[in-house]
Amino acid sequence: MFDLVITGGTVIDGTGTAPYRGDIGIKDGRIAEIAQNLSSREAALVIDAPHKIIAPGFIDVHSHCDLVSFMSGPIRESRIRQGVTTEVIGQCGLGSAPHLKEMTDWRTYLAPILGQGPQTWDWPEFGMFLEELEQREKPNNMAALIGHGAVRAQVLGLNNIQPSAEQITAMSRIVENSMAQGALGISYGLAYLPGMFAPKEELTALSSVVADYNGIMMIHIRSHSRQVRESMAEALAVAKESGVKLQISHMRSYANRDFGISAEELMTMVDKTRDQGVNVTFDEHPYRAGSTLLSQILPPWAKEGGSSDILHRLKDPQLRAKIKADLREQGPDYPGWDNFVGMVGWSNIMISSVSQPENKWMEGKTAAQLVPDAGNNAEAFLSKVIDTLSELLISENCRCSMVMQNLFSEEDIIALLKHPLCQIGSDGIPTGKPHPRLFGTYPKFLGEYVRDKKTLTWSEGIKRITGDPALRLNLPDRGFLRTGYQADIVVFDPDKIKVQEDYTNPSLPPEGIDYTLINGQIALSKGEILRTNAGTLIRR
Repeated sequence: MFDLVITGGTVIDGTGTAPYRGDIGIKDGRIAEIAQNLSSREAALVIDAPHKIIAPGFIDVHSHCDLVSFMSGPIRESRIRQGVTTEVIGQCGLGSAPHLKEMTDWRTYLAPILGQGPQTWDWPEFGMFLEELEQREKPNNMAALIGHGAVRAQVLGLNNIQPSAEQITAMSRIVENSMAQGALGISYGLAYLPGMFAPKEELTALSSVVADYNGIMMIHIRSHSRQVRESMAEALAVAKESGVKLQISHMRSYANRDFGISAEELMTMVDKTRDQGVNVTFDEHPYRAGSTLLSQILPPWAKEGGSSDILHRLKDPQLRAKIKADLREQGPDYPGWDNFVGMVGWSNIMISSVSQPENKWMEGKTAAQLVPDAGNNAEAFLSKVIDTLSELLISENCRCSMVMQNLFSEEDIIALLKHPLCQIGSDGIPTGKPHPRLFGTYPKFLGEYVRDKKTLTWSEGIKRITGDPALRLNLPDRGFLRTGYQADIVVFDPDKIKVQEDYTNPSLPPEGIDYTLINGQIALSKGEILRTNAGTLIRR
């Protein structure tokens, strides 16, 4: 007897092949049988799914939900409601482990991205973090990358230091231990502290260790802006020289072409390098808005050293005046600086998360809305808005984040989604009033770009978020609807799946997803969360 049978639906199995009418029988958390008709077979529970698509559970290849297992409420449910059954955490180099107790600046720096998590971060080794995560009740399956930032912070801190051979060896040992303890690979965040100071030789050495374990390197390149060509070339060269598998995280440049390049040029670089034998793929989220740390509006020199040094500079009248000068018009062309204010303007910079109660009124407001009385004097407005945001960063100890509206172009999104090497990652940030991609990436992708805009077929769209990432990440028994595989399954209505993209109310639940099964357990049933503890930890 089956524990559960799903009947009468259209099966899209994750391979990209044509849909077919089929029933799925589940036993002991795994797919026991797939057949045209299982209606005559005994089952403890039957889900009737006529006119619905039965798909493998969605795999989020780029998530910042490292600490969601320590959280509760809508954020904990955000993945289940949109059909995400597995996610890859530890992205952009911004990993929570390894973490020494004295690394207080690193934890403070991470808070706007990862949230606070447990009271004590006592994970001097990456494996200790995995062990604690394994013991926690997890809303879905999780696999983790070792974040380069955490490794570098442990050896070199957050300052602009070029490593010695001995220090590179010390970092390599940490990476090797982390891979042996179960990391899928390494992530780099070369636009963030402290990765922004890492030379190519350091990246190549650490990636070579990962390659020895057949792991993957996921990279937030040094710049998506004026140095995007050089930054792409660096990432591709590191992969070529180290032999590591490469995934370029959220590979995109900016809609404001004074600061970026076209999707076509990016894809040409990837294709040429792939033809040379480099194993490269990339991922995207399907939104025109971006999100990151609020401190990323600052020029690179102002961020060196982490939160305490940033606050010292913001409090210094002369240095704040220099920041104001740098943020005027397009600003200086600092290497690696993605000048978000220059790209989208103050009216498109929205405060998305703060931690202090007295600042909560700012969440959901743009920088321009914070200074409505500045008048029409451009110089006075610039001075006041930077003073306001500087005081906010000081008050929050830099623990705040932002959303940047109108950052990407629709034309580029469509072009990249069509590329066969593209996968979908939410880049979800589980803090404050987050970017709605945390709650709606996959319903938006399927409802808007697959169904409405017909960017991909249903079979190809499902493959991009199930089978492709499972193969890329060597995830065993997941990503496909096959006998013997784990029963990570989503049942959804192809005519109704959608999500409202509301930046003032980002946690609106998606529509059209009827069931989310994780390891054979029903986590979501007809809009109702039944459990947030069905996930497991997946180690390399």
